[in-house]
Amino acid sequence: KQWYQRRVAITAGTFDASSKLLRRNHCLNSITKRGTFVGNSLAVLALFYTASTGCIGKLRDKDDIWNDIGGGAVTGGLYKSTKGIGTFSKFVGIGAIGGLLLNLANGTFEQGSSYASETISETYEDLFERR
Repeated sequence: KQWYQRRVAITAGTFDASSKLLRRNHCLNSITKRGTFVGNSLAVLALFYTASTGCIGKLRDKDDIWNDIGGGAVTGGLYKSTKGIGTFSKFVGIGAIGGLLLNLANGTFEQGSSYASETISETYEDLFERR
């Protein structure tokens, strides 16, 4: 019985010191197990987004922010199209917002900090000029 108590005390002391190592190992194992699935899913979404944005741009014969918003909406709709109409419509909206944010982030990165405000004001004017 004394041997068992000593062994538990020693194990408990070393477990606290090695728990950081165990957590790190568990994290790396989880990444290895699930990383390929997540990476593949993101690559398919990127492919859908790029293809739909390009097709919308070719059909409209324009290169503006609406291509990215439409591409995001199509991608969101395709992503959850098998879950029903309610989920489909939610992800169409989420995809459209995602396309807008991707356009603004990419344009700001490439063209400077004034891109977002200029693009939004041009789009707003263009939207209400047509009516």
